[in-house]
Amino acid sequence: MNIRQLLMRVTAAWAALLLFMTLFRPQSLPVVGLIVPFVLLFFALFTLWELIMALRVQYVSGVVHGNVHRRLGAAVCLGVVLLLVLQSLGQLTVRDVITLLAVMLLGYLYLARNQFSVPKH
Repeated sequence: MNIRQLLMRVTAAWAALLLFMTLFRPQSLPVVGLIVPFVLLFFALFTLWELIMALRVQYVSGVVHGNVHRRLGAAVCLGVVLLLVLQSLGQLTVRDVITLLAVMLLGYLYLARNQFSVPKH
């Protein structure tokens, strides 16, 4: 995907998040609706990550590392959103941060090691 398309996706994701947060009040939403801003935030952060990585590849390194940056971006963005969820619930402590980092690191390493790929003959 080129830089222009990524920039449009980033703009659309952040605009959707901003629009949702300005139109709806948390007090009037059903419980399921309270999840939507966190999902939108994840997509906004992830598209921003992809844009930054595409800019890095195009202007700095020129080396593409396949899906490695996408997996890392998904893990980082998911970790940020989960920390924000815990903070919004009033349950964020140092022990939670350490536990979440450990689980995210182990999950990332497990998924990176056990990639499912078709062997080339």
